[in-house]
Amino acid sequence: MARPEPQDDPLGKALMRRALFPRRNQPVRIGRYTVLKLLGEGGMGVVYACFDDQLDRKIAVKILHLARVRDPELSRARLMREAQAMARLSHPNIVTAFEVGQTGEQVYVAMEFIRGLTLDAWCAQPRKWREVVAAFVQAGRGLEAAHRAGLVHRDFKPQNVMIDEDGRVKVLDFGLARGQDSAEEAPPEPPPENSGALLQRALTRTGVMLGTPAYMPPEQRAGLPASAASDQFSFCAALYQCLYGGLPFATDGFGVRIEDVLAGNIIPPPSRSPVPSRVFKALRRGLMAAPADRFASMTELLVVLQRDPAAIYRRVGALLGTAAVAGGVGIYFAGGSTLAPCPDAHAELAGIWDEDRAGVVREAVRATGSPRADEVLDLALPEVERYADEWTRMRNEACVAHALGQQSAQLFDQRTSCLDQRRASLAATVDAIGAAEAEKIDELRAAVGRLPPLDSCADFTALTAAMPPPSDPLLRVRVQKHREALARAQVYEHTGQKDRGLEIVGEVLADAEAVAYEPLQAEAYLRRGSLEMQGGDSAAAEKSFDAALWAALATGHGPVAAQTSSRRGFLHAVRLQRPAQALADLPFITALNRRVQHDVELYSEYLNYAGAIHLSGDDWAEALKLSEQAVALREQHGRLATPQGIGMLFNVGLIHREEGRYEQAHPILLRAIALSDEILGRQQAERTLFEVVLALNYQNLGRPRAALEVLRPVVRDIDGIASKEYRKLALAVAGMIELADEDAAAARRDLEAARRASPEHFNFLYWLELMRATAIEGDAAAMQAAHDAALALVARPLDLHDFYYQDFLLAHGRALASLGRTREAIEALETAKGALVEATAARDIRRRAAIALELGKRRARLGELDLAEQALQAARQDYDQVLSPRNLERADVRLALGELALQRGNFATASHWSAEAASIYGAVAEPDYTPLARARFASARAATGTADSAPPAAREAAEQALSALRARSRADEVRAVESWLAEHR
Repeated sequence: MARPEPQDDPLGKALMRRALFPRRNQPVRIGRYTVLKLLGEGGMGVVYACFDDQLDRKIAVKILHLARVRDPELSRARLMREAQAMARLSHPNIVTAFEVGQTGEQVYVAMEFIRGLTLDAWCAQPRKWREVVAAFVQAGRGLEAAHRAGLVHRDFKPQNVMIDEDGRVKVLDFGLARGQDSAEEAPPEPPPENSGALLQRALTRTGVMLGTPAYMPPEQRAGLPASAASDQFSFCAALYQCLYGGLPFATDGFGVRIEDVLAGNIIPPPSRSPVPSRVFKALRRGLMAAPADRFASMTELLVVLQRDPAAIYRRVGALLGTAAVAGGVGIYFAGGSTLAPCPDAHAELAGIWDEDRAGVVREAVRATGSPRADEVLDLALPEVERYADEWTRMRNEACVAHALGQQSAQLFDQRTSCLDQRRASLAATVDAIGAAEAEKIDELRAAVGRLPPLDSCADFTALTAAMPPPSDPLLRVRVQKHREALARAQVYEHTGQKDRGLEIVGEVLADAEAVAYEPLQAEAYLRRGSLEMQGGDSAAAEKSFDAALWAALATGHGPVAAQTSSRRGFLHAVRLQRPAQALADLPFITALNRRVQHDVELYSEYLNYAGAIHLSGDDWAEALKLSEQAVALREQHGRLATPQGIGMLFNVGLIHREEGRYEQAHPILLRAIALSDEILGRQQAERTLFEVVLALNYQNLGRPRAALEVLRPVVRDIDGIASKEYRKLALAVAGMIELADEDAAAARRDLEAARRASPEHFNFLYWLELMRATAIEGDAAAMQAAHDAALALVARPLDLHDFYYQDFLLAHGRALASLGRTREAIEALETAKGALVEATAARDIRRRAAIALELGKRRARLGELDLAEQALQAARQDYDQVLSPRNLERADVRLALGELALQRGNFATASHWSAEAASIYGAVAEPDYTPLARARFASARAATGTADSAPPAAREAAEQALSALRARSRADEVRAVESWLAEHR
């Protein structure tokens, strides 16, 4: 088949055939779209109304009018460029492009169908001047958005603007749009198929004039590159025509006289025109011949056009009252116009968050098949809705404040730039929710909770102090787009999509011209380092953080310098295990962060990381102080009920727990879990970690029943936990609690189940617990296997000053004693104790006391009573030095001293220590806690002494002990108490 000549128009002929032969059944199609009718023709293209069968909607399709162009290839490239220009823009005042395609020799663009009038037809009807200005301001917002995206329309005129039935104004026909930084050189080679760079290709030679002469600025007539100022000239010419009924410059029958344009000879407005002189003055400035003499931007021009002093005085109260209105209601300045100079900003979230998008997201999450789908949707989507509403309110508020002249153009730009980045974060978060996989669903609600706070975009002090954008307008646009990309990368960091985040950061850093603006470079390296740290590549993260820090310091980018220093310090202290370096850097880190104390997110993060650095140096008191400050700061500003705040609160509970302050830790842990349930849901994965720590804390308070009650549902539904590591954790901790409660068989069962569930996560501590459980059961071979496995996990050679080795010796001593190898046990324990003789740190003192307590029990078992008492008294002194009064470890050593005194026949001493032990146990433990029962029985024996009958109080204590021991199924001890009671009636 011969290729059609350029003058052929296959689609036009097809439509003609359908008109001549109406009975023909086959519809005419453009790609997958069914043609309904011709809408209009322009110099290069034809626009048809079409129907999209797949999406069941009416659309408009623009196709080249090849019969009217000399160079079809060039025209195809222009149409392709129009589609790319429109696709780069997402704004309520710009027509939306859906698709660009090619059918045969024809290139087409599918775009939204607008029911309404072109602006020239709308203006031809009688209109109040305020209505006309309001309509043009909406069109100006579209041009403003194009300029922010680096595009110039180059052919703005009333015929290229539509007003729909709802009064919304849309700019269309970006066929001549070009990137503002695109030089107009010689004609290019034919573009490659699917080229994505047409906007940066020159399609005209220097000196070739494109556009409509009546609205064309002099620089464009001269064939010079067009700019945003060129669009401003065309906009003012069109507005002048619609306000005053004619063009602003005299014509000679063929076109506007260029000499009048160059001389600035603007025709004065009609003498009785109701249009205020201030509007004419604004238009006159926008129509200046030299681009530099016009307004600095469309934004500045629109502010002047909207400033109506009389209307402001009349309506300021009502206007401020409507500034926060959303949901399709515009913000009105004067009169009864349905055209709003500040249209509701919710339209800017179209496709990001609206009713249709919400429906798609719901279906996608439910399609994962996750049992948590509905819970996540119920928690996450209302929060997304609130965020979107607040974003809309703030965008509307910024527009109104700027329009009233209450904020400078610079501050307005800073606010909108901040809000644009927040919108990018919202878009990426919604995309992450919609693309979630079942195993990732737990991260979605947390990701919503980690959306950057919007109130920072209204913090005028922070905005004023922020890094100013680049002075070059084209570079400013590119930097803003990259910042929005980095906002998306941050969302990928929060949703565990490290590779996607790093890919985005790589694209930003590849733009050498943009990252020559060092503040952007610092932001990109900070994001890359954070992603690398999350992914476990600590060496790479260190290099990225270094690059971010030096770039931020060089440019005075305070927030980035502060956050980078905090994360870099945490990396050194915890991930790279270089606490000395982190502690040495801490004054520097603190100084940088004191400069951003007003930023709650940054400063609370610093306090949290500084606490971690102090922990790495074993300064637990300072770590607790800083962590509590972080929690208080967030709570003061209403940001505790967030994933970050919950994590910080949980850290405070953990520090109290690790320091042995279990009573103080308990309400904090419970509060963290309650907040987590409220914000993140009861079934989210992190809750397993919270429950495990809470269960351990119950055990440390002498409440093993409560501990196992917390864990029992988790262990029962162990296969429902997505994370293998958390499955292991729940099972292993259940085993540890059962072992502490002297149920070795159950402990061994759960510990071995934990090892099978996640062998790669079965760590040193769990092997020690399994070593003890198997020893209690008398399985020497299994005990030795666990012993060897534990040592094999420690990569470095162990010495006596290594706490791993001290813990190992303590566990091994207990295991040997359970096997009846008491002498070997004492030898291991004495070795461990020898390494801690000079200990001064609280944690080392507690470890020394635990070893001494175990030594005292074992020596007492061998009858070495003096040595046993020495060890037990040393343990008591150490515990009393570092633990709170009601800590059960203090009770444990007092019970051991009481039983030793009974063994020696020293009943008064036994009574003293047993009573103290029972008092501590009774204050915090469960009523049937086994050590409490033993303390009561020891008190009864001490009170009775060698007498044949027991006092009533002693018998009552023994009866209580018997009841508890029966409840705990302690058969041997039950028989001993029953025998004693029988002897002492």
